[in-house]
Amino acid sequence: MPEHPVHVILAAEGVSEVSVPGTLRVFTPVQRLTRAGAVMLVAILLAGSLLPIPIIHLIGPPALLVAGIVLAVRQLRAGVRLAPMHVSCPKCGYRNRIGGGQGWHNVNHPMERHCDSCRRILELRVETDRLPPPAP
Repeated sequence: MPEHPVHVILAAEGVSEVSVPGTLRVFTPVQRLTRAGAVMLVAILLAGSLLPIPIIHLIGPPALLVAGIVLAVRQLRAGVRLAPMHVSCPKCGYRNRIGGGQGWHNVNHPMERHCDSCRRILELRVETDRLPPPAP
């Protein structure tokens, strides 16, 4: 999984933005397909484990399969993931945990999030210098 150094910027209205270095992990198409396949496999196994349970077997397996398909599609679309890190809120100074998770389809668009402490709306941007375009 190729990694690229980036600048993670957390901005809020009325104060100066906070910029810290971070690492962006780029998934290859094979890795994306493997992650999506793993999600579907887990969904199928969980759905199969609910089949012998009365009443639940009517709703549980179809719901798990639909959820598995939705999550697998998200895994296929997620081309990059920000490595877990901490960034201070520009308003209150609280260290927010950023990164990890399923990943993003496109890091060129800012993402809105809330501070874990003061609950103010923050804008998360990733500045990439020479990042290759995401794989389709």
